[in-house]
Amino acid sequence: MSHHTHTRGPASLSMRPKAIDLFAGPGGLSLGLERAGFDVLAAIEWDEAAGETYRTNFDHPSYQRDISKLAPMELRQTLEREKIISKGERISLIAGGPPCPGFSLIGRSKISDLIKRGEYGESKEYRHRFIDDPRNQLFREFVKYVKEFQPDYFLMENVSGMTSYVLDEDPIVDVICASFVGYEVKWRVLDASEFGVPQSRKRIFFIGSRTGNVHPEFPEPTHTGRNKISTLEAILDLSLVKPTSNGLIRVSDPQGSNTRGFRYRSSMRRWKIKGVRQSLTGRKTSHWSRSPNERDMVIFPLIKSGAPAGKVSGIKIPPSEPRQIYGDVFPHMWNSHLKPAFEDRGMRAWKRGRYHVEAVSGKRWVMYDPKGFSDKMRRIRWDEPSPTIVAHLAKDAYMFIHPWHNRTISVREAARIQSFPDSFEFKGSMTDQYRQVGNAVPPLLASAIGTELILAISSNN
Repeated sequence: MSHHTHTRGPASLSMRPKAIDLFAGPGGLSLGLERAGFDVLAAIEWDEAAGETYRTNFDHPSYQRDISKLAPMELRQTLEREKIISKGERISLIAGGPPCPGFSLIGRSKISDLIKRGEYGESKEYRHRFIDDPRNQLFREFVKYVKEFQPDYFLMENVSGMTSYVLDEDPIVDVICASFVGYEVKWRVLDASEFGVPQSRKRIFFIGSRTGNVHPEFPEPTHTGRNKISTLEAILDLSLVKPTSNGLIRVSDPQGSNTRGFRYRSSMRRWKIKGVRQSLTGRKTSHWSRSPNERDMVIFPLIKSGAPAGKVSGIKIPPSEPRQIYGDVFPHMWNSHLKPAFEDRGMRAWKRGRYHVEAVSGKRWVMYDPKGFSDKMRRIRWDEPSPTIVAHLAKDAYMFIHPWHNRTISVREAARIQSFPDSFEFKGSMTDQYRQVGNAVPPLLASAIGTELILAISSNN
């Protein structure tokens, strides 16, 4: 892989601060950091499809390794051997979002009970149950990499819910900050919608500065209140084209004026990706979504977002009021709406214990129990930023029904809502692609944080 050494572009690149992305996924964080002015040298990502996506879009390696089995020293030696860094070179930034399943609430309370009863392995120290939870092994790996590389800065991203967790009266965020020796660590919860991403997505970011370095500020919101970019503004052009079975489409944007939505969409069209041959012909990839089955085609029209009617550049959007999620529709509307609608389509619908539906083909379904699944189906509002795009979209996109079509959003629409450029190509199956998009750090948010890091780095010099 040493061919990367002489493809790094102009000499000015060597002046760009160098970064490594751990837990890189498809590369949302790397993309934003590069846009801000970093030279990302390498990434680590265990998932095969996400790694393939990363390698397609960047001109530096993403190593497909289990990070807990890849010693930081070994990565350093690989980078030196491939002449990506010089011997003993210190890099500016280690970045990444180690997944921490130990933050799920059931996980935490269950573990603390086991520790109190002395049934949790070696762990006696109740307060250390976060650090000792084997599922938080990945966070420990992040700490090890920072210790080995001693970067000037590190940037770590995670779920915002972590702020409410306390371990034996120590807030979990303090436990995390104290894990990095020789670094001053600050954290903040940022909402992507305040940085030009058309999505309400709150995540916690930790920025660590090696003692003695200028500490970066967190970026100040650029989009607030009515200035936030809405779902419609993000995906207007894509919405005019039906998803295809291979995801390949051609799109033209109906809005030639200088509206905020048009500016956002055209910035996503024009953002050039290093690894991908650019095409500005309106060709897009990954505009595919799962086809709803016959039962759900009857339910979807009854799911309402709560948004009023709208008219945007010639597109009329019908009102979607009052808001109705799955639990509002079933079982209450069974006799009034659902059963008649199924029968109109020549389907059978009956109640025997549970509620059953049978298609002409003989395929049968049981209706989801609204107790566990009241928000099983939810339509996105066109006039606000989208709710958080989640990795779970891979298994079940019904929380993301399109604002006015009776289908779920496509991978490309989800990517737009995450602020991935149109030329960014996702690899793997449709399920793989949804998961990659949902797990990623929105590139525009990463770019806003990266810009502050760059400012701090240049004021050190």
